[in-house]
Amino acid sequence: MSDNVKSMDAKPLERAKESLGDAVEHARAGVGESFSSAKDKVQSLGGDIGQKVKDQTGKAGTYAKERYGVARENIKHGYDRAKKDMDQLVSDVNVYVRDNPGRAVLIAAGVGFLVGFLVRGERRG
Repeated sequence: MSDNVKSMDAKPLERAKESLGDAVEHARAGVGESFSSAKDKVQSLGGDIGQKVKDQTGKAGTYAKERYGVARENIKHGYDRAKKDMDQLVSDVNVYVRDNPGRAVLIAAGVGFLVGFLVRGERRG
């Protein structure tokens, strides 16, 4: 009879053990599916964010190139204009010196004296 009692007690324990094992397996599968789903969502979000960052940096690069091109053209235009003005000034000075050599020498001497006076400064002694 004690063997019979032991066998009766073992069956509910075995069934409980099997039920617990099934529950653990079911929970493990659910957690695995949830983890996989969460992982897929994170990868999807990461891909979306990465694409958005890539798009924004592309736009920023294009904008910077456009601004650089505009600035380059403005500087080139200003340089060309200054060069043209300087060439015109040199031409005008040459004509004036040919037409008025005496005045040109006096003006050059006056400018030289003024520059020498400014550079010399105050002497002590």
